Amino acid sequence: MSSGLHAKKPIFKRYRRPAIAVAVAGAVAAAAAVPLLNTDESVNAARTSEARSCTPIKLIVVPGTWETTMTADPDTPVGMLRGITEPLERRFGDRISSYWVGYNATAFDQGVTYNDSKQTGIDNARKAMTEISRDCPGTRFVGLGFSQGAHVNGDVAAQIGAGQGPVPAASYIAGGGVADPARGTKGEVNLGDPLPGTRGLAGPRPQGFGALSGRVANVCLKGDLYCALPEENKLTATLGTVLSRVGIANMQQSAERELATDLGTAGGRPADLAAVPNGLRTLTGQARGKDTAGAARTAGELTKLVGPLQTLTRAVANPVLVNALLNSPPGSQNHIAGQVLQALSRTDLVGLATDLDAVSAAAKAGDTAGLARAALAAAAKAAPLTGLPADQVAKVTKVIQGLQPVALLAQASNVIGGISRIDYRGIQRAAQAVPAYAQRGDVRGLYRSLVAIEDRLMPLAKTANRVDLTPLAALLAMWPPGSPERAVGEALVILDRVDWVRITRDLRVIQNKLDNFDPKKPPVIDATNPAKSLNGFFGVDLLSLMPQIADLAEHGLDVAGVPLPKGTLNQLLKTRLDPRHVVDEGIDAAVFYSTRRHVMYGTEPVDKTGRPALEVLEAWLAQRIETA
Repeated sequence: MSSGLHAKKPIFKRYRRPAIAVAVAGAVAAAAAVPLLNTDESVNAARTSEARSCTPIKLIVVPGTWETTMTADPDTPVGMLRGITEPLERRFGDRISSYWVGYNATAFDQGVTYNDSKQTGIDNARKAMTEISRDCPGTRFVGLGFSQGAHVNGDVAAQIGAGQGPVPAASYIAGGGVADPARGTKGEVNLGDPLPGTRGLAGPRPQGFGALSGRVANVCLKGDLYCALPEENKLTATLGTVLSRVGIANMQQSAERELATDLGTAGGRPADLAAVPNGLRTLTGQARGKDTAGAARTAGELTKLVGPLQTLTRAVANPVLVNALLNSPPGSQNHIAGQVLQALSRTDLVGLATDLDAVSAAAKAGDTAGLARAALAAAAKAAPLTGLPADQVAKVTKVIQGLQPVALLAQASNVIGGISRIDYRGIQRAAQAVPAYAQRGDVRGLYRSLVAIEDRLMPLAKTANRVDLTPLAALLAMWPPGSPERAVGEALVILDRVDWVRITRDLRVIQNKLDNFDPKKPPVIDATNPAKSLNGFFGVDLLSLMPQIADLAEHGLDVAGVPLPKGTLNQLLKTRLDPRHVVDEGIDAAVFYSTRRHVMYGTEPVDKTGRPALEVLEAWLAQRIETA
């Protein structure tokens, strides 16, 4: 018996149990083995598993996002790819067995980025192939993956094709990808109807499949943006490419929090946007029926929804998005989403929270008259939302939540417009002149410089104060280094570290003084202590404010000791973040994410024969195996 992980044993007839039975048996066996982990018997039992058995052909199967974990049993089939492995195992019997690769299989949740998760899949697939090849000489491999797993499978195949894989190219019979985010890689075989003008969300593998060209196939459904993203959606494609390659060290967690608005629960179930109008109808009915206990309970549930609704409304209910959605065909998901967003923007959520508190207080006190008044007042506050059909409101919840990244990028574009229009050189010259004017006692020169600073800087200060720049910066910082978007992201990081509250307050104080400035009665500036004289007149520490403003202009927003690339301001002017384009692409993505297109490969046809996508790929792999 080999001392390695995989047993060298002869091939013999095995009864193939149904997948569910295998899973249950595997779980029971694992539980039973716990107290025997260090015995020879337990080691031998582990070596006789199907995943670790020596067969002429080994399927290395990588499930999709959220279909597996790092600790998953390699003997247990899971998810989409069972629709391929089970037919192949029935067809080829003891010639073939499957190893199911466990890995993180997450995407920007649980503290792990997509790229980090994908790398765990690559590492674990390579490790399995290395050990199987060592313990089972002569075994040949077929790779298989779905979604993120297809990305993993394709990357490993590309490494093998380049002579850098865990096994030589001669040992790799074929590979199959279902919804590969890197579709478009040179040397791949596209099964099914052509999808011209599209590519995978993550972009093609730069090195291609090399020696494995023609041996790695994929299936992709039209409309699945993970593998069939229209090429004109360049912004989405760029974001997808960077998201697939950036590691956790390069991510700002504030963006994750901002993009993950959860409405919580209502009635013990995940809440959708219809929970508010439905809940208010229930509440008014309870108030009329003098059901104080029921009204208190309903008001409490509605109160929990108000905070997330405020966050969602602030993120996406802006005129650019709303108008783009409302211009969609009436009755479409996009148009309904626009109506809901418009209603949300017109809903007094702050007043609603106050009225719900009044409902709870009246119900607790048994004041049925007060309860009725407060319930009716709450319903009136949410009238714009309650006037829409509840089923339509519920239907577009995922669409609206999916628009949050789009809204942030559109907001970023507006901020960038404000940044790029600032006359930084003018601010720099004026700020540098202030101390000299003060030292000379030149009040008129001082007045001109301060007016120039206030006129140029106040718009930026107002913008920076009004917008949370951190999540915007986090999104843009995910673009490749040297790109205009990345430069914008870095600039926003710097801007977010400026004390804009203080600058805005001081500029307003200075502005008021300048508005009332009388050239015939200029302030007297003590040449021996100009700072004290200016502070006394303006009410702010004027001279300490000037260096920060001058640095802001001189170093291209570098006011926090973080160097930016040269020409950052010029890059800001060249950015491709056009709000309308961003919105159009984002709406496409949001609608896609709210559908089940990505998980229809077992039922939806991929070619004119009408065969489901999984069946087409299984037949192709079977043919390759037959001729191997």
